[in-house]
Amino acid sequence: MNTRAFLARTALCAALAVTAVGASAQTYTKQQLQETYTAYLANEGFRPELTSNGNVRFRREGRIYVIYVDERDPTFFRLQLLFSPDDKSPAMRAKLVEGTNLATGETKVIKAYIDGDGDIIFAAEMFVIVPGDFKTTITRLFRAMDNAYDKYTAKVNSLN
Repeated sequence: MNTRAFLARTALCAALAVTAVGASAQTYTKQQLQETYTAYLANEGFRPELTSNGNVRFRREGRIYVIYVDERDPTFFRLQLLFSPDDKSPAMRAKLVEGTNLATGETKVIKAYIDGDGDIIFAAEMFVIVPGDFKTTITRLFRAMDNAYDKYTAKVNSLN
């Protein structure tokens, strides 16, 4: 690559970096973030509601999801699928761990784990340029969550 092309690419990268930093420097209130998420979800046919912590909870295909709202880091997007297994015994917990490990290892973007109460959490986390950018990927995140849940369920069921 010649020097002129190298300098042009370097200038373009610098301009893009400054643009991204400028966009993320904008502040958003908790209410603005809540409205961004709830308006989109309502428009898509979901019935979002605010939790006592100010997060956005909704149901999709009988499962409970939460979008976390953090005005201190508005360009961090976190979607979680939450559920509680009926059996939280030590023997079952070992099976649940195998299921969550498989789901995490074989599904892009999704983290599956067991929290301190023994509940199962599937999380998709990403950085966005502006909070509304989640709209461009949420459908794919739902597919990834479904895929991870299916892998988790198949693994746990195979161990019974």
